[in-house]
Amino acid sequence: MLESFDMPDTHESCGRRNVTIGAPQAMAMLNDKVTLEWAQAFAGRVLQNAGSQITAEIELAYRLAYGRRPDAAEKDLGQTFLAKQKQIIQERASAGEKLALPVNFSDSTDKAAGAALVDFCHMLLNSNEFVYRN
Repeated sequence: MLESFDMPDTHESCGRRNVTIGAPQAMAMLNDKVTLEWAQAFAGRVLQNAGSQITAEIELAYRLAYGRRPDAAEKDLGQTFLAKQKQIIQERASAGEKLALPVNFSDSTDKAAGAALVDFCHMLLNSNEFVYRN
C-alpha cells in the first residue's frame, strides 16, 4: 500500500518528495485490507462512544473524520445510506456471506447495522475531505 502513496526509499535521503495522485491510490484506499481494518476500528470507536443511535453515530463519525459536525443534508444522506446499506447487508448475510464488523462488536447488537456502519466509516475515510487537506 505504501508504494502506491510514494513511499520514500529508506536507504537514500531526499530533500523533496514527489507528490502524485493516481488511480492506484484510490484503489488501495477502497480495496486494501488495512483500510478495511481502519474502517472497522473507526466504526468500533463510533459504536463504543455513540451507542446504537444512528444520528449520534453519524455526528460522531463526522466529528472524528473531519473535525466538524455534519450539516442537515449530510445527516439525511448518512441516515439514508445506513438504512439502504443495512438492507443490502441483511440480504448478503442471509446468503451466508462474511460481514466486516466493527472492532469489539458485541453479538447482542444488530450485525447488519454494525456492518453498515463499517461501510459508512469506510466511505468517510475515502472521501476527498478526509484524504485532502484544505
